[in-house]
Amino acid sequence: MAIFLDGEVTLSKLLRVWVLLLAAYTPVSLANQVDQWLHQHQVVRVGVPQGLMPLIGMQDGQAVGIDVDMLRLVQQHLGVSWSWVPCGSWEQCLEALQQRNIDLLSSMSYSIERNRYAQFTRGYWQMPWGYVDDTGQTDDNHVVTLSSLPLVPTGVVKGYSIVEPLRDETQIPLLVVNNVSEGLDALRWGEIEAYVDALPILVYAIQQRPIPQANVKLLEGAPGEQLFFGVRDDWQPLVMLLNRAITDIDPAEKLNIRRKWYSFELEQGWSDEELLDIGLKAGSAVLVVVLAFLIWNSRLRREIERRKAAERQIRYIATHDELTGLPNRNLFRDRLSVMLTQHERERAAFALMFLDLDGFKEVNDEHGHDYGDRLLVEAAQRMRDMLRKSDTVCRMGGDEFVVLLPHIESAEHACVVAQKLIKTLAQPYHIDGQTLAVSVSVGISLYPEHAKTEAQLLKLADAAMYTAKSNGKDGFQLATLDG
Repeated sequence: MAIFLDGEVTLSKLLRVWVLLLAAYTPVSLANQVDQWLHQHQVVRVGVPQGLMPLIGMQDGQAVGIDVDMLRLVQQHLGVSWSWVPCGSWEQCLEALQQRNIDLLSSMSYSIERNRYAQFTRGYWQMPWGYVDDTGQTDDNHVVTLSSLPLVPTGVVKGYSIVEPLRDETQIPLLVVNNVSEGLDALRWGEIEAYVDALPILVYAIQQRPIPQANVKLLEGAPGEQLFFGVRDDWQPLVMLLNRAITDIDPAEKLNIRRKWYSFELEQGWSDEELLDIGLKAGSAVLVVVLAFLIWNSRLRREIERRKAAERQIRYIATHDELTGLPNRNLFRDRLSVMLTQHERERAAFALMFLDLDGFKEVNDEHGHDYGDRLLVEAAQRMRDMLRKSDTVCRMGGDEFVVLLPHIESAEHACVVAQKLIKTLAQPYHIDGQTLAVSVSVGISLYPEHAKTEAQLLKLADAAMYTAKSNGKDGFQLATLDG
């Protein structure tokens, strides 16, 4: 298994991006080639390596494993069937794909070398690496990196992507083996002191044949965690079909496959205490497995939190003004829509106020945009401080703002708030020794008195604001039904 290293942009990374772009944006002109290919190829030969369970393997003459279940899901979206072909060790299976003795190999990760004889689909799984020794020594640190690995004889499967970084980035003496069984046997017999493999494969093998003093850790940051389907290099139409099918698969179906082959629910996140309790009750062999999943579980929780934080940041950027931090036009429309529904149901009134700063252009022209921006930030903060928590103030762009006042008792309520806003925003702004001044014109429309739709409320408030400007600025104006 191989993929580019994290860190600086490398040729491998650039090639990987290029491969994905080709896979994702294949010209429409190839559609006929796909149809023609489907007519000519009804059966696809899938390589089944030894020693890759629970990813893929043969049991009682039947192909089983995570990848097999995944391919059966994919098959529902394709017009082909799978022929499962045992292909020997991992290296022998890579050779079989290169010689076109098989058409597809799962659990592959990208490398420049492999890209010479195989095409890669979109990624479909991510599998971390695991590290095990038989010292029986445990500590609180269940995660290791390439740079922190002890310099002891270590086993690894021939052809794995991690072989190269282990050789190039460490001084660890390596014993290359054909599969996980050979590697763990070498560990049992004392030929090596540690062994590296994909964490699911490692845990599965130890489950089958326990190692009493096994100490399993997560090997983090090593290349090869993202898995792809590798397809013979002359079958581009199959890559296109697989990409489409992978995209169409329901995430819940993928989650069910994980649950089937892993003893513990990882996506939801078990607590460490629950996992340890399970392992201690079940005995030492299961405890090794539990510890491995505890490590992975902890990592997944961190990853989930990172992703949630990133998603929150993306949502915030999409819904808030970058300069002032106020809700932007997008969030304003959402809140106005909710407010319309709520107040219609409750038969309550609310006000929409359109504000425009008078004299702001002159501030920009005389002092520069930096001063203007800082004035806008302070004006936004003044409005936040003055308004109720239930009120909403949004920046619509430039020096225009909108305020939503829910559950007002009367038009007078809105007028009082408008007067307070005018007084608050008219106070001098002291910025870097400069005293700046602006005023504000406010237009007010009321629901349901003036209008009952978003568009009409905005239109009437905007028109009222321009009336306030024409009346000398620094004031407010209630909307009229004639605009």
